[in-house]
Amino acid sequence: MNAEATIANRLRSLSIERNEIPPAAPLAAHRLPRRRTMLAVVAVGSALAAYTSPMIINGLSKDTAEHVASVPQAAPATASMPRDLAPAPTANRTVIGSGYVIAERMITLRPEIGGKVSELPLDVGDRFIAGQLIAGLDTTTDEIELRIARSQAMGAEASVRRGEVSLAQARKTLERTRLLSERGAASVSSLDSDNLAVLQLTSDLDVARQSAETARLQVATQERNMALHRIVAPFDGIVVNRLVGLGDMVASGTDGGGPRDGIAILLDPASLVIDVDVAQSNAVRIKPGQTATAVLDAFPDRPLRMRVRTIVPAASLQKGTVTARLEFTAPPTGLLPNMAAKVTLNTADLETSTNEKGATDGQ
Repeated sequence: MNAEATIANRLRSLSIERNEIPPAAPLAAHRLPRRRTMLAVVAVGSALAAYTSPMIINGLSKDTAEHVASVPQAAPATASMPRDLAPAPTANRTVIGSGYVIAERMITLRPEIGGKVSELPLDVGDRFIAGQLIAGLDTTTDEIELRIARSQAMGAEASVRRGEVSLAQARKTLERTRLLSERGAASVSSLDSDNLAVLQLTSDLDVARQSAETARLQVATQERNMALHRIVAPFDGIVVNRLVGLGDMVASGTDGGGPRDGIAILLDPASLVIDVDVAQSNAVRIKPGQTATAVLDAFPDRPLRMRVRTIVPAASLQKGTVTARLEFTAPPTGLLPNMAAKVTLNTADLETSTNEKGATDGQ
C-alpha cells in the first residue's frame, strides 16, 4: 500500500490543473481553425474521389446522369438554346468571278485586192457608220483595164448586130431562092448554097453573142474591182487603230498575213460583253438570264448591271473554271476591250426561278 500510495502521489504531482493552463499564443489560436478547414477539404475531396471513381470506370448510369443533370452547371449560351431556335448559318447567295471586257464585233479590216493606199479619211477614235469610206486604193491601172473591157464589150455588141443583119439578109435570099426553085427558075444547088449560108451565119451569130456576154462579164468584173478599191465599214463603230498610212502598199486579204496586216482595226461598242471565269464548284449556280453586277478596275465606283447570256459549254482544264458570257442591260460608255472586271452573280434569281419551276412541276 505504501508503494501504491507513493505512485499515486507522484502521478498527482505530475498532473496539471485547468486553471493553471497558460493562455495559448496568438499564432496557435489561428492554426487550429486553419487545420480544421484543411481536414474538412481533404475529407470532402476523398468523398468526391470515392463517389466519382466508379462513374469514370464503369460509365454514367441512368440514375447518376439524372443526378448530374440536376446539378446546375455553367454552360455557353448557345448550348442551352433549343435546337429550333439556334441561329441558322447564312447561305452564300452570290457567286464571284473575274474576267475581261471583250468585243464580239472587233475586226481587222483588210482589202479584197492589193494596191497603194490613196485615201484615209478617218483617224483613230473617229466614229463611222456602215458603208462609210475607211480607206481608198489607187485605181489608175484598174480604170484603164475597165476602159479596155468596156471597149471590148462594145466591139462584141457590134459583132452581134452585124451578125444579126447578115443572118436576116441570108434568110431573105434563101426565101427568094426557094420560090424560084419551085417555079424552076433556080437550081437546087443554089437553094442548098443559100440554106448553108443561113446555117453558117446563125452559128456565127451565136458565137458573137457569147463573145458579147463574155465582154459584159469582163466589164462587170472590172467595175467590181473598182468598187473594191473603196474599203468601207461593214457596221457602225469606231476606229481603234490605223495600220497603214497614205502611200503604203497593202496586200489582199486572201493573201493571208498577220493580225495587224490590214487597213484598220474597227470596233462596235454596242457588242461589248464580259467573259467571266467562275470556279467549277459554282457552275451549277449559274444559269442564262441570271442577273449580275460588274465592277471594272478602271471604274471602281461605277457598278454595271449585267445579265448572263450564255455558258461556254466547256470547262478550262488549266484554270479549273467555267466561263460565262454576260451582256450589259444598258449600253455602257467609256468601256474598252480587255478591261479587267470583278463580277458578282446574284443567285437569288436562280433560287427563285428554281422554286417556281419546282412548284409548277408539283402541280
